[in-house]
Amino acid sequence: MEIDNNYKRKYDEKWNFKDGSMKDLVHGLHPYPAMMMPLIARTMFNEYGKGENTVFLDPYVGSGTTLVEAQYYGAKKAFGIDLNPLAVLISRTKTEVINLEMVKAKIDEFDSYLAGNPVAVAPEFSIRNSWFSEKMINELAIIRNFFFNMEDNTVNDFFKTSFSEVVRSVSETRNGEFKLYRMSKKSLEKFNPDAIGMFREVIKRNFEILKSISYKRSTEIEIFNDNTMNIPKYDELVGGVDLIITSPPYGDSHTTVAYGQFSRLSNEWLGFAEAGSLDRRLLGGARVKDRVFDIQELDEAIEEIKERDKKFTRERWWEVTAFYNDYEESIKSVAITVKKGGHVVYVVGNRRVRNVELPMDVITYKMFEKLGFEHVVTHVRDILNKRMPSKASPSNEEGEGISTMMNEYIVVMKKK
Repeated sequence: MEIDNNYKRKYDEKWNFKDGSMKDLVHGLHPYPAMMMPLIARTMFNEYGKGENTVFLDPYVGSGTTLVEAQYYGAKKAFGIDLNPLAVLISRTKTEVINLEMVKAKIDEFDSYLAGNPVAVAPEFSIRNSWFSEKMINELAIIRNFFFNMEDNTVNDFFKTSFSEVVRSVSETRNGEFKLYRMSKKSLEKFNPDAIGMFREVIKRNFEILKSISYKRSTEIEIFNDNTMNIPKYDELVGGVDLIITSPPYGDSHTTVAYGQFSRLSNEWLGFAEAGSLDRRLLGGARVKDRVFDIQELDEAIEEIKERDKKFTRERWWEVTAFYNDYEESIKSVAITVKKGGHVVYVVGNRRVRNVELPMDVITYKMFEKLGFEHVVTHVRDILNKRMPSKASPSNEEGEGISTMMNEYIVVMKKK
C-alpha cells in the first residue's frame, strides 16, 4: 500500500527510550494493557506544553500515565476520560493526594482485623465461580470487607486499586493474557495462591510507591468515567485545551487489546455496573453499515479485507469499519476541545486484519486534517516496553498467527 507522499515519518532511536522505566514516579502502581511509555508524554509536555498555564486532556486516559506526567510537568489543569471504571480508579489513585498516615494506620489494622476471624459475603456475579475457587472467593470477600466502606475516599481508592491487582492474580485465568483464558489443567493442579498474603504484600509495596513521591502535585485533576464521544457535554473542555497526549485503542476491544476482559474480574468484585458489556461499549463494539471514509489508505484496506474475507466463514471487514467509524466520531469530539495553535499527540500502532496493514498513523493524521489541523511530524519508534500480545491472528481463525506490530507512531498535529 502506498502512503500519501505529503506525509513523512521520521525514525530516531532516541524515541525508543531504551533506558526508560515503565515504573518511574507512580507508573508501577497497577498493571494495565498497552501502557504508554511515560517518557513519550514527558518529552511532549516539554516540547508543546504552555508551562504552568497548560490545560491538558487525555481522552483515552487508561491507567493515568499522562495525568501523572502532567503533574510532574506542573500543568495548571489536566482532564482524563475513560469508559472503563477500573481505568478511572487507577488514574485517580495515582494522581489524588492520599492521606498516607491514614493508609499506614489501616495497613497496620489489617492483621488485627484478620485475627478476629472475620466472615464476609462475596458479591454475586455470573462468572464468579468460573474463575475463582471457593477458597479464593472466601479470601477475596474477607479482604474486600476490610476496606470497602472506609470513609475517606482517597484511602478507599488506594485499597481498591491494590485489591484489583490481587483479584486477577488469584483468578484461574492466564495472567500473561489480556483476555480471559483459562489455565491448563496441569497449571491448575499446582495453583494454590494466598490472596490474603498477596494483598498484604501489595498494599505495603503500593504504600512505599506513594510515599516516594517528591514532585509537586499542584495540577488540578479531573477524571470522567465516560465515552470520549460525549466530550461536547463538558463545557470546560470545549475550546479550552492547549495540549492532548494520548494512546487510543488500535482496534475494537474484541479482537485487539481486550480492555474489557482484562478488567472484567476486578470491575465485578469492585461492584462497577455493566462490567460484562464494557467491550461492546468501547470503540467498534457495535456493528455499523458499510461506509466510505474518503481516506484512500483506509478505504483500500477495507476493500482488501473484504476480498480476503471470502476465504473464511467469518467476516472481518465490518469490525474494521465499525471501529474506524467510532474512531472518527471520537476524533471530532476531541478536535473541538483544542485551542487555536494547540497540539494533539496520538501514539498509535498499525495493526493487521487478514494480514492487511491498517496504517492508523496516516488515518489519524488525515482525520484531524479534515478538521482544521496541520501535520507537524510523526516520530517512529520501536516497541520495547509496551505490554502487548506477542502474536495476533490475522483472521481470528485457530492456528493462524502473525507477529504483532513492532513499531509505534507518535503523530503530532497542530490546530490552525
